[in-house]
Amino acid sequence: MNRLAALAAVLILVVAWSTVAAADEVKSPISASMLLNISSPLSETRDAAFDRAMKEPGPPAPRPDGEIQPDGSVRYGAMTITVRNPCPPGTHYELPPLPGRVRK
Repeated sequence: MNRLAALAAVLILVVAWSTVAAADEVKSPISASMLLNISSPLSETRDAAFDRAMKEPGPPAPRPDGEIQPDGSVRYGAMTITVRNPCPPGTHYELPPLPGRVRK
């Protein structure tokens, strides 16, 4: 019987405490901005992001000289420059003379 009385007393205290806590919650208004602040993801401040970015190592320095490729083009980092020869191999190509002109 003592256990039953103790359990009933604890149950009454818990119910009384929860009603007081619920009444206290009803007093505080809930606004949309408060809900957005609670549900928004945490992000680092601008100063913390700047400090972190300054501490990270930068990209490696580009090589000042180009790397010559097998096809004759030159590669500077991620950029490739190709200079093509307009003349067919083995022949010397000359443009035909303009109409009405004599070839020299």
